[in-house]
Amino acid sequence: MTSRRYPRIDLGALALEAGADLADAFLRLKKIYADIDRRNATHTADLDLPCHRACSGCCEEAVFLSPIEFFYAWDHAQRNLSDEVRNEIVARGLRIYRQHQTLIDALSGPVPVGDHDHTSLAVQLRFRCPLLGAGGQCQVYEAREVYARLFGCSFNEESGIYGCDLVGAHLADRTLTLVRAKPAAERILALPLSRFQQVYPWYFQWVYGAIGIEEQDDDDNKPQMPKSSLPIVSGD
Repeated sequence: MTSRRYPRIDLGALALEAGADLADAFLRLKKIYADIDRRNATHTADLDLPCHRACSGCCEEAVFLSPIEFFYAWDHAQRNLSDEVRNEIVARGLRIYRQHQTLIDALSGPVPVGDHDHTSLAVQLRFRCPLLGAGGQCQVYEAREVYARLFGCSFNEESGIYGCDLVGAHLADRTLTLVRAKPAAERILALPLSRFQQVYPWYFQWVYGAIGIEEQDDDDNKPQMPKSSLPIVSGD
C-alpha cells in the first residue's frame, strides 16, 4: 500500500484553463465512443474473438491517449474507485514515469532526426498500464481510451488486424468487415484537448508529480490544485 495520498483533481478547472468546456467535450467524446463500440459489436458479433476479461496483453506496452481521453478516464476513476485504489494507481504511474522519464519526455520533444514522427521512440517504451488491477482487469474499462476500444477488432493502415498475434491468427483467412482504426481514432481530433498524445504515466506526473502528502492525522497541509502547464490546443 502506498504511503502517499493524492487528492481528487478538479479536472473541469484544468480544462477551463485551456479554454475547454469539459462537460460538453465529455458528451461529444461519449458519442464517438458509443458509435465505435456499436460498430465494433456489429462487425465482430459472429467472430468469437479470443479476447476476454482480464486478457491484458495489449496493456503490457505503452498506451497512448489524448488529454481529453485521459480526463475522461480519470474522471471515471475519481467517481467510481476508492481513495485507496486511486492512490495505488497514481503511485504506480509516477513510478513508471520515473523509470522511463527520459524516453517518455522525449515523446513530447522534437521528432528524432531522420524520422517522420516519434514511432522509433514509442516502440522502445514498454510497461504494464498503471490502470490495470492485480488480476489484469482494466479499472476504467467503461471509460477506456479510443485505441483500447479498437484493439483486436479493427484494421490497421496496412489492412491487417490492429491487434495482438492471437487475434490475428484467429481471424486469418477470413473475409471481414471491420472499422479502420486510424480514421476512427482521428475523430477525437474534432474535440478540444485532443491535439497531442502521451502515455498515462506522463499525465500522472503532470497532474500529481508535485503533490501528494505523507499519511498524517491532521488536515493542516491539504494538497492544492496544481497549476496547469499542459500545452493544450482547443479544437474547433
